[in-house]
Amino acid sequence: MLLKKPFRIIVCVLILTQLIENANHLKAQPIVTNPLSGSYFQPKFGINAATFFNHEDFLLDFGIGLEELGYDFSATFNGSFRPYYKTVFIEQSQNLYWQIEEKVVQFSLDLEKRFYFLEFMNRNKFGLYAHLKVGFFYGTYKGLSENRNQHFGITPSGGLSWQFASNARISAGYLYFNQNPYANPHTFNLKLSLYFGSEDTQ
Repeated sequence: MLLKKPFRIIVCVLILTQLIENANHLKAQPIVTNPLSGSYFQPKFGINAATFFNHEDFLLDFGIGLEELGYDFSATFNGSFRPYYKTVFIEQSQNLYWQIEEKVVQFSLDLEKRFYFLEFMNRNKFGLYAHLKVGFFYGTYKGLSENRNQHFGITPSGGLSWQFASNARISAGYLYFNQNPYANPHTFNLKLSLYFGSEDTQ
């Protein structure tokens, strides 16, 4: 117990030091930019890892493809899945339901456009994004001889985007995942994107 107060002081000092260091690293106040402007074509190879979830469901999402930094858009191939079986109730007739264990998978082409309106001297950016998943969704069910709930779907999302390094970005927002009739479609989406390629020298 005697060490608790000194420990808190040390933690506060470390956090304050980190905040001051980050403030100095920005080198200036944020600059307001035109979110619709672009510079020139800067293609990179990108990977991303994400999750979308709510109080009823949780899915993981991984992607690979093109990250274009000049005009701030992405085109990636993604795979989403629930990493566990979930109990669902499927209506067979009036007052008759089956209780079944379900796992879901989706393969999609993901298109994203970002609209940055704040930029810092160290090339960090902050703004909004609009995202669209176009893909094929299907569910697998324990105890059934055939898979059900198979169809193509469009999944829109949008929210906040922060490019916090020259090769990394994090996004957080809302995703309307309405492909599965046995789950709430309103989900929170959190994604980390990394991109690789030769450094821009212009």
